[in-house]
Amino acid sequence: MVAASFIGLFIGIYLDKWLDTKPWMTITWLGFGIASGFRNIFILTRRALRDQEQEEKQDQRDDGPA
Repeated sequence: MVAASFIGLFIGIYLDKWLDTKPWMTITWLGFGIASGFRNIFILTRRALRDQEQEEKQDQRDDGPA
């Protein structure tokens, strides 16, 4: 999340200097970076939960009647 935020911030600062639009590009791209960071956290959390559920199902099958 931090990396995505910093990347968005640096892109915004660069575009503000290049286009002379200070501070609008910085604010916009920082927002994109923060949103991207939260999206990554959501994806990783969903993946971890899915893996945990699969492990629990596998454990239940292994502990079942023989």
